[in-house]
Amino acid sequence: MKRIVWLIMALAVAVSACSGGSLVATVNGVEINNGDVEELIAGDLATVPSDLYAQLIQTLIVHEVVSGAALEEFGISITTEEVDEQVLALTAQIEVSGGTLEEAAAQQGLSLEAVPIIVEEDLTEQAIAAALTEAQEDPTEEEILAAYNSASQSLTEVCASHILVPTEEEAQAALDRIEGGEAFEDVAGELGTDGTSEVGGDLGCAPASNYVAEFAIATIEADLDVPSGPVQSQFGFHVILVRDRTTSSLEEVRASLEAGLRQEQSASLLGDWMLAVIGGADVTVEEEYGTWELEPFPTVVPPAE
Repeated sequence: MKRIVWLIMALAVAVSACSGGSLVATVNGVEINNGDVEELIAGDLATVPSDLYAQLIQTLIVHEVVSGAALEEFGISITTEEVDEQVLALTAQIEVSGGTLEEAAAQQGLSLEAVPIIVEEDLTEQAIAAALTEAQEDPTEEEILAAYNSASQSLTEVCASHILVPTEEEAQAALDRIEGGEAFEDVAGELGTDGTSEVGGDLGCAPASNYVAEFAIATIEADLDVPSGPVQSQFGFHVILVRDRTTSSLEEVRASLEAGLRQEQSASLLGDWMLAVIGGADVTVEEEYGTWELEPFPTVVPPAE
């Protein structure tokens, strides 16, 4: 469903400038009229917010630039058959969730007619990204190792318990009692201030990355079956007991790390390429509809109300 919403809200909507009406913008000599913009707006909107109207002008500008550059530089042109296939898949995905394509579009203030146009733009950007990364080298061993190390928290599962109290002094007192021979579960049940106190402080087993940073680091660094702390987090002070800890080996996750690095590289190359071609375009927006600004990134700023 997130993918659906992303597609509906995509900032690159394609449409041919043929609907007529007053001039809204000019892109590399191609005119965009208010009819082109209104064609993308849901018919049940009584009024169109200025920020939505400006966003749709921006999408038309981006499409005109990107589609032209994609064809000229890479020979990319998405076919009607490719668009239809993706729209059918998208429709089926939404219907499984109990909704309709028209409803999903309308929730974002867009018309049903805009959906295949959005899909076409998404496919175009995917094709551009593939073309840009085709000649790139595979991630190096150093890059893979760095990605592995940076993902250590998500790759490490910890089975832990904790005692959460408001102050460092209370946490230290709890730790002293446990080190003095009292059972961790008993002290947690007596002193813990969160829901885990009812189960002896047991948090179950989960990736360390599920927890706030200070707690996650502590669970990775702690000796097994040795209570440690106090550890401060945004919730208070913790005494922690890690019962078990397993970390996926580099070889176990190598393929997914390489795929992630390629995806990051692809997104970076596509972003840089789009900024370059859009920033280099000759764009004029009529003052009554907004202004075209390039910093910090290309956008149509709605007119002041």
